[in-house]
Amino acid sequence: MTVFTLHNARGMRVAVDAHDASLQSWWAPDRYGRMADVLTRAVPGAPALNGWLGSMPDDASLLLQLAQDGLSARLLYRLGDDGGLHLACEATTDAVSRFALPAPRFNLQGRSTSVADHVLRLAAGRYRPVGRTQEEPVDVAGSAFDFRQPAPVGARLAWPALAGMAGFDHDFYCAGDGALRQAAVVAEPASARVLRFSSTQSSFHLRTDARGFSCATQALELLPGVAARLALIYRLGVQDMDDFDISEPVSMMLNK
Repeated sequence: MTVFTLHNARGMRVAVDAHDASLQSWWAPDRYGRMADVLTRAVPGAPALNGWLGSMPDDASLLLQLAQDGLSARLLYRLGDDGGLHLACEATTDAVSRFALPAPRFNLQGRSTSVADHVLRLAAGRYRPVGRTQEEPVDVAGSAFDFRQPAPVGARLAWPALAGMAGFDHDFYCAGDGALRQAAVVAEPASARVLRFSSTQSSFHLRTDARGFSCATQALELLPGVAARLALIYRLGVQDMDDFDISEPVSMMLNK
């Protein structure tokens, strides 16, 4: 396994596995400057593409390239001093296919604790459960899936619509025209760490379980000879505690 480590001026370190282009660790400070790895072991999902070749133009940038079975892909990672991990992707193919990026799984407290207190806000007006591609997305208004105002993840899991489920495993749909837009914000009160997820896609996949969460891009649909492009940013920072806005207290939501 070949691992490349990106650095920024704030002391952040992001390790990328060149074998499958996945993030292995992300060390980031909390509101007291204490460093912790905010990534957790990913839940197995779609098989990752292996065999990437990497090079580092500098200690904040990494270029990975893959040529395999008619697929040509290029990933450029850049870790900014503002805490933003930028990823630019370009892929082409000689046959109809799909190409998906591995999604990092976060726990902003930086340890194996529950993510129930993580506060989530989504710029999404519609949602659809994973796998139901033949169904039209549903309006989030008045449902457990309406995160247009911030709410704790754990409180929503007490709603009847999610009874018996381990967490969210849904596609969310935002208004978008291909421009890079912020789609999700997740805050963790104890550490004051905040993750902001932006993408050029108009939808993304939210997956949560007891110990982690991920905001993933949708797979690119590739057509022969047509270049598909995607840009996204995971930006980690620290939020002042006075700025936290939890609109739905856990004690209230558990009674719904």
